[in-house]
Amino acid sequence: SFPNPMMERCHVALRTEGRPLDADLELWQGPDNTPMKMRVYVEDGGLRPFGAIIETPRGPNTVAVRNIGQLEFPMETIVSVDDGTFTSTANFQADSKPMTIQGG
Repeated sequence: SFPNPMMERCHVALRTEGRPLDADLELWQGPDNTPMKMRVYVEDGGLRPFGAIIETPRGPNTVAVRNIGQLEFPMETIVSVDDGTFTSTANFQADSKPMTIQGG
């Protein structure tokens, strides 16, 4: 969840250390809405990291990332405000530290 309700989009980046990446992404808009869901599967998350720009219009939104892979396949995740300078998912932002999410 982001503190600024005027934010229009966010950047989601997922990667692993060469293991399979299996995740669910959800966009929750408002307190009573059904989430929009995206399933992500990549055979080698180190070679082919996943990145997406998600539009978050009209007020407060929440982006949820869940690792649905096995416990042995953790992933690194960054969800940040998109400021229009998207370059590459392979280069995680230098000022952001990815969060490791265990599977299971």
